[in-house]
Amino acid sequence: MYSSEDLESFYFQYQTEAFPHGESLQSFCVKNKVPYNIFQKWFKDTRKKVVSVQIDGAPEISHSEKNKSSAQLQSVSKSSNDTPVRIWIDIRISNGLHLF
Repeated sequence: MYSSEDLESFYFQYQTEAFPHGESLQSFCVKNKVPYNIFQKWFKDTRKKVVSVQIDGAPEISHSEKNKSSAQLQSVSKSSNDTPVRIWIDIRISNGLHLF
């Protein structure tokens, strides 16, 4: 039996390895011996739980917090180079919601 976490990591593997090369999800399932119907049901059930979020603005920052954050930004920018930084955030909530 496949857990939700197993199927989720399988889907991530598909997105990173097979999808960029044009491989279909069905062939990827067959190649990795994952029943497509089980994956399809999991995907359909979990897709409904994902909600689009739009942020309109930012919270107000007090004067003391603004000074502290600008000092932190200056110290970071002095030590960084022109290489872009990518951050992956993965949040799992006890009610089953998964944000990444």
